[in-house]
Amino acid sequence: MRFRIVLCLLVLAVIAAWGVGRATLSKPSTVNRYTVIDGDTFLFYPKTCIFTVLKLGCPPQRLRLEGVDAFESKQTCRDALDQVWPCGQTATGRLRQLVARPDFICRIDPEFTDRHAREFSVCYADGRDVGATLVREGLAFSYGRDKQYLPLENEAKAARRGAWAGHFVRPQYYRLGASS
Repeated sequence: MRFRIVLCLLVLAVIAAWGVGRATLSKPSTVNRYTVIDGDTFLFYPKTCIFTVLKLGCPPQRLRLEGVDAFESKQTCRDALDQVWPCGQTATGRLRQLVARPDFICRIDPEFTDRHAREFSVCYADGRDVGATLVREGLAFSYGRDKQYLPLENEAKAARRGAWAGHFVRPQYYRLGASS
């Protein structure tokens, strides 16, 4: 008798957990999806994970573009005419454009996460490195140890592309409270 009660409670707990999971994780997706947070951070919703076995959607992974630091969403800069320019919104919008492409794909490095629990990724749109595109357009900066995008940053600076046409505070200093 005691065994049956425990078994019934266990079955009820599993059903309740499935219901809660169904409510919070939604339906499984048929494709990978991405939601942009700012110019270098987005959420990745994989189409398959352990939860798809239970007909539940997968929880999102927070990703950060490896090797770049883009303007913060609310950050403003000054253009060549010293007018306020929403460089953060522009960088975020540009990443949204690239993410919306049907061929957008990321290689996620699960070994490395930053202090905000974001996994690093290298992403491609139209076969081109998205981080390189943002740096080349003057909407992001080479960042991190390898500085792999530094030549592209120098190219954008010399051509006065994006933020390099005016005045700005690098995102890493903006986050510390600096303003332009």
